[in-house]
Amino acid sequence: MKKQLKIIFIVLSIFYFYSNLFCLETIDEKERPWHLLEQAKIQMEKGEFGLALHLTNKARDIHKEQMEAKYSYMFNALKPKRVKLEGDNISDVYAILNKREDHDACKILDEIFLTHPPVFFDKSISKLMSWLEKRKAFPETDYLTGRIYFAEGDYEQAMHYYKEAWNSHNFLEIPDERFNIIYALADTSKLLRKYDEQEKYLLLVLTEDPIYGTTNLESDALQAMIKTISSEKTTEKFFLLYRNRNPIALKAYMDLTDIYMEAGKNRRALATAVLASIITITNLDDLISKDNYTYEYTNLSDLLHRLNRKQEVILWAEKQNFWRAFMNLADCLSNNGNTEQASYLYSKLAESIPSIKYAQEAIYKKEQMVKNK
Repeated sequence: MKKQLKIIFIVLSIFYFYSNLFCLETIDEKERPWHLLEQAKIQMEKGEFGLALHLTNKARDIHKEQMEAKYSYMFNALKPKRVKLEGDNISDVYAILNKREDHDACKILDEIFLTHPPVFFDKSISKLMSWLEKRKAFPETDYLTGRIYFAEGDYEQAMHYYKEAWNSHNFLEIPDERFNIIYALADTSKLLRKYDEQEKYLLLVLTEDPIYGTTNLESDALQAMIKTISSEKTTEKFFLLYRNRNPIALKAYMDLTDIYMEAGKNRRALATAVLASIITITNLDDLISKDNYTYEYTNLSDLLHRLNRKQEVILWAEKQNFWRAFMNLADCLSNNGNTEQASYLYSKLAESIPSIKYAQEAIYKKEQMVKNK
């Protein structure tokens, strides 16, 4: 009887082991979550929100099944006593799995190592397994679901899914996509009139920019920038000395400038406006340098005049809100009592900025400064 029970147990174990493998292969062969997600994006662009949501949910469900199947397969692959004897080192475990000709387990590990090398897990197979167990999260689907609800005007639901996406952002295929999630959270918070949350999310972007520092403690570099622009009579030395190649943070700096100006927090607004303008001029300066290797920055007027010859660049700059960044800086200088510097910048923008709208705004604001003296 005991012998029969042992045989049944072995048969069931083998069946369970291979059923996991079969499940893994059939899901992979039938439909791929990334393909479904791309189809969902296309349907969303067409305005087919119901179909987009259906495809997104399907992608999420299939991804979850795949990850659970992989975890289950690996869990069983690591069970044998011979494998356990190798300890926790990933390389040693991989070697014994390969020696045992468990090619499917090795394939799963190889797929993981494409984006997360062993060092990511401190070379620990137990940490890898802990990560794999949580890998059923698919933040890209949550982010797209949020976008679908946002497009439909359901901001509360959009916020829920954006938060879900942020909670699992460590599993993003492209890590920089986290900034899209943060900006979605900030923009939706603004629409829901949750301004403290909007500020909180925007500041998350700045935690990755060492030039900013913190809200309560500005970096030495930022303090130097503010000192330069405040002590000089013009803004020329400021634009000549400093650069910051961090375009992803531009929106955060500009939105925070708007928040702080509206709240009357003029010193904070100046700090964010300074960095927004430096990112802007860095972008424009680099763009001109790519087309003209002999070019060297001399002054703001020269840079803006050179842009006038490139209509495609002007359109791109307007889309990036570059001119608003310069105007915000002049406004913040004025609000902080740096009227001489503000007047100079308004003059240069009025003379050279390749935008009638902002040129007229600069002229008007300079005239208002003269009247209020």
